[in-house]
Order: sequence, then structure tokens, then C-alpha cells
Amino acid sequence: MKRSAAILLSGIGVSGLLYLLLRRRPHAARETQIDRTSQDFEYQDLSPADLDSQNLTDINEADAARLKELGLDQQSLERLIENRPYRNKLDLVSRMILTEEMYATVKEKIAVSRGRQPVKVA
Repeated sequence: MKRSAAILLSGIGVSGLLYLLLRRRPHAARETQIDRTSQDFEYQDLSPADLDSQNLTDINEADAARLKELGLDQQSLERLIENRPYRNKLDLVSRMILTEEMYATVKEKIAVSRGRQPVKVA
């Protein structure tokens, strides 16, 4: 009986110590920052034709074939189309359509035209 009580107490002590050590560990890996610039909000007043002339893909107007050229996987592509419209490019990350890594690879290739127009809600 004394032995099992000692094992139980030592197990509780070790797990408590482990909890405290893990809690004090820095969480830098969890907190990533998106490199936001004013370019992420530009192009909102341009038309889809203006964006095409600048070789940018309008994520609100482009068809699935055009969006596939960005190199997105099928699941991300479906989420992007399903959750339209977007007011700016950063909506893709804030609404969890794309991961921050995926956004970093496509942010120079995409834009949102007419982002300042009111969004119609069902």
C-alpha cells in the first residue's frame, strides 16, 4: 500500500513539474506573422480587366481553371471559390481559406477588384 501511494505521488509530482516546464517554454513557433503591406489592400478600385492587364488573378471573378494556375491544391481551391466574395487579399488568411504559407506563395499573383463594394449577405 505504501509503495503504490509513493508511486502515485511521485507520478503526480513529475507530471506537475513537466507541466510547469512546458508552460514556460516560448511559443514563438505558434505565433507566425503575416508580412502585411499596403499592397495587400491595393487594387480594390480596379476592374477585373485592369487586373488582367497587370497579370493578376482576381480571386472574386476568376474561374476555377485560372485559379488552379496559382498552384493551389484542390481542397484550397474549392474553399476559395465557395467563400467568395472577398474584400481584400488578406481575407484569405483571416477567414482561414488559405494557410499563411499558401498565402505567401500566391499573394504576388492575386488581387481583389471592386473590394470596396458592399457585400451581399444571404
